[in-house]
Amino acid sequence: MARAAGFSTILPPVPSGELIFANVLDERQRAVDGEAADGFVYLLAPGTRAFPFHVVRDYKAPTGYLAEEVQLIAPSGRIAHRVGPRAAWLSGMMDLTRLEDRIDDTPFEEFGTYLASFLLDGELLGQTEFSVVLQAAPEKLPKEYEDGFRKSDVIWVGVEYKGKDVTIPAWFAYRNGRVLLLSSLEPSLDEQSVPGVPDAKDMVIITRRKLRETALDRIHAAARILEGPEWEAAAALLADRRRSRPGPPQDAIKRWRGTCAIAELTPILP
Repeated sequence: MARAAGFSTILPPVPSGELIFANVLDERQRAVDGEAADGFVYLLAPGTRAFPFHVVRDYKAPTGYLAEEVQLIAPSGRIAHRVGPRAAWLSGMMDLTRLEDRIDDTPFEEFGTYLASFLLDGELLGQTEFSVVLQAAPEKLPKEYEDGFRKSDVIWVGVEYKGKDVTIPAWFAYRNGRVLLLSSLEPSLDEQSVPGVPDAKDMVIITRRKLRETALDRIHAAARILEGPEWEAAAALLADRRRSRPGPPQDAIKRWRGTCAIAELTPILP
């Protein structure tokens, strides 16, 4: 009697879970329109950090810890930001597990439509789109920030490096919601050399209480290097602002041409 040929059944892999809802949206937008609104993330300029935004997602998955990862993928296909992978506790298939992150330190180089990909244990469970768009900077800051700039002759300014601030006390001019900052292109005893100028797009500003060595506000700012007529106009304002300037303003401006950069810093406020 012939024996039946042996066989095996290959079962499809059991999915790690199910993505029920996900969104990526600006913190202010979420507060006004709710978390189900079309997602937007706002920048002041390419390469600067975004205004604070939230990544919200709901899963159904077996009870226990799973490795969760979120990838924010730019229009070019590059991963612009990654959350995780990290262990996340899932409450079980009968319940929704809400996970969310507030992100306030991520720069974006590209505008346009992004994809947020959500993975559990390396398996892609779903994606959602959101848009990274340009936001016009206000010409006036809230009163507490305006006072911090108008009532001080010096700010501490520089860059954040490996989680620490690298800043110097610097004189500056303030106009229409923006800080104007002069920095020597080469180390100099004649002019201040500010860390991050002219290359950094994201800088740190710390204002001080007048006549006291205590911090008032620490904020990030989008940096833009001025050129041509904008440089000339800013130089005139800075020369007038500099109280310790030797000689007439025109002499200082002439000395700065070709040797100093002028950065325009736009505060990124929550």
